[in-house]
Amino acid sequence: MKKFLITISVFLILFSLGSGISEARKKCLIMGLIPAEDPKSMIQQYTPMKNWMEKKIGRCIKLFTATDYTGVVEAMRAKKVDFAWFGPFSYVLANERAGAEAFAVGKDKEGVTTYHSYLVATPEAARKLRISSPLKGAAGMEAIAERLDKLGKEFTFAFTDPASTSGYAIPRYYMMKAGMVPEEVFKKIGYVGTHDAAELVVRNKIIDIVADNDKSYPKMIKKGKISETSNIIIWKSPPIPGSPLAYRKDLPSAVKKALRDSITGIPQDRVTGYGSITGYELVTDNDYRVVKEVKKAIDNLR
Repeated sequence: MKKFLITISVFLILFSLGSGISEARKKCLIMGLIPAEDPKSMIQQYTPMKNWMEKKIGRCIKLFTATDYTGVVEAMRAKKVDFAWFGPFSYVLANERAGAEAFAVGKDKEGVTTYHSYLVATPEAARKLRISSPLKGAAGMEAIAERLDKLGKEFTFAFTDPASTSGYAIPRYYMMKAGMVPEEVFKKIGYVGTHDAAELVVRNKIIDIVADNDKSYPKMIKKGKISETSNIIIWKSPPIPGSPLAYRKDLPSAVKKALRDSITGIPQDRVTGYGSITGYELVTDNDYRVVKEVKKAIDNLR
């Protein structure tokens, strides 16, 4: 009888463990998406890739986005998001606040993983600044700072989101290096929320100058929303590390490996990430050192 009870107990323990494993497999992973565009568009863009990853890892994935970049960071900190697509700057925030670990980055058909920040202006603002083609890097921002100083507070300006890399951190960093304080050189500054919105407020001449990037700008031209004559690129940054996929540090190692394997093996026709992405390659947190330096410099301003 005692032996029988022991056997039953072992069976129940094994059954319980098996049920737990089964339930764990059924539990969906949650993938967060920063709102570089409106939430509906982001969900549509990433659905084909999500479907591929589900089949490869044998587990369902649900997509989640928020009204702003930090909403996704906070969702990961609260363990409501398992992995996410971040911009480089929002990734650094997620790394600090939520233990995010970068594991993959998109690449274009030439294998390039970097991108650039832009300042985009109305034709009138570009003409007054005497800029007909993009000024570049630190020297370019210094030239813009000098011209703005001479013109006085004539223009309005908008960043996208305080946690955006190309729409805030990078232009702010180069403005700082050029001795430019946006609050002092523009008659009004603000945030428009998304990169698409940034281009639209320039096209509609609501804002004179905005921060954007070389992913959103050509996409908006292709859609017929803007043109090269309605939205003038006046500044281009040096290359920025690409926007990474990152998972929570505390995820099981098997889940992390499954995510890495699924994303690096994805066929080109299923890659639908932000911009002209044709595939993904592996990265680590170390690849984002320069962005961490930018964040540190900006933090020192506060």
